[in-house]
Amino acid sequence: NLSTDIGGRLRLPPELFWRMKARKGWKIDNDWALNAQQRFYYYHTEGWGARSWVGLNRSLGNRWHYYNSSELEWIHSDREFVGAHVHSVQKRLNTRSVITPRIGVLGESQPTWRTTSYFTDITWRYRVYDDWLFAELIPALEYRRDDGFDDQASIVFRIEMYFAGTIDRE
Repeated sequence: NLSTDIGGRLRLPPELFWRMKARKGWKIDNDWALNAQQRFYYYHTEGWGARSWVGLNRSLGNRWHYYNSSELEWIHSDREFVGAHVHSVQKRLNTRSVITPRIGVLGESQPTWRTTSYFTDITWRYRVYDDWLFAELIPALEYRRDDGFDDQASIVFRIEMYFAGTIDRE
């Protein structure tokens, strides 16, 4: 499956982008699925980059789903790789909302390969209207290397609007 898109993000400064994505999924057995994705992109404020992602997932029953993913991204402007490994479970609460607890580790390749942070968060995603307006509430804890791995709490509230195409997110 190959797709491209062009768009913008309304923030300061405004962000224009171009992305190309190739993805493929395989059913390993009756329970497990393997998915892979390769993305190339250009963002006006960040420049060129590439991202490789691989994930395993399976149903746990009672509308719970388990995800295990690894990602490696080349940041051309910084001349470094940034990586992530994340475990999450997801539960569809009803036809409008989903809750997703996650735990993960992030790292980078410069100056040497090293862990940059650990995190845990819980995302509550709510379909506000039809299939184009969504809201998310994300309380999180992050333990960053730059802060001596001391905990830092945050809460993010986000609104997403889709103007064209289809979405395959929950």
